[in-house]
Amino acid sequence: MKKLGILGGMGPESTILYYKEIVKKFSQKDPNGAFPSLSIETVNMYEMLGFCKSRKHRELTEYLLTGIYNLERSGAEFIILASNTPHVVFEQLEERAHVPMLSIIDPTFQAIQREGYKKVAWLGTAFTMEQPFFRKKFIDNEIQVSVPNEEEIKEIDQIIARELEFGIVNPESKSRVDAAIQRLIYEEDIEAVIMGCTELPLMYADGKLPVPVFDTMQYHINGIVDHMFED
Repeated sequence: MKKLGILGGMGPESTILYYKEIVKKFSQKDPNGAFPSLSIETVNMYEMLGFCKSRKHRELTEYLLTGIYNLERSGAEFIILASNTPHVVFEQLEERAHVPMLSIIDPTFQAIQREGYKKVAWLGTAFTMEQPFFRKKFIDNEIQVSVPNEEEIKEIDQIIARELEFGIVNPESKSRVDAAIQRLIYEEDIEAVIMGCTELPLMYADGKLPVPVFDTMQYHINGIVDHMFED
């Protein structure tokens, strides 16, 4: 079995979810019900976000590489980033890492492509909603990706940063996210929603939306566990 390295802390709530879900799915898949071998390296979420917001991609890459190299020294045979936002420099990290890295975007893109959807919405931090990197693979394959308007982007970003990053699910905040999704359905004819923030699904653990939801974290985790069992 391959040892996993998780670069987390971006934020802690999603790192906890990654750990719990990976352990559960691995144990279900292992014939002996064993637990996976993994290491977690946490970075400062606010420092990471500061580099993102100021568009300092070189500094962000160097900062994350420190954590990646620590994971390599721990014996990790492949590494993942437990957050969507730092994937803006995924290609740069992948080039300089000494072990394979698994992207959060690829498995979600593959699932949407399999289902045949052509119009989807991307919800996440303001940074991921505004950066073309996160939409590029979809657009290159003729899948339209819509994002909320400027006011909605600001509102959703604040909900993530001030509430969901700390595990707080506020019903009033959820209603505002619901309203943004409903508007995208009726005005942009979206067929599905991508939860492109690893904390956003906390809002919908017990709820449903009128269109299919693609949780990037869950598709990422499924791919991670599968990779652990590959020869």
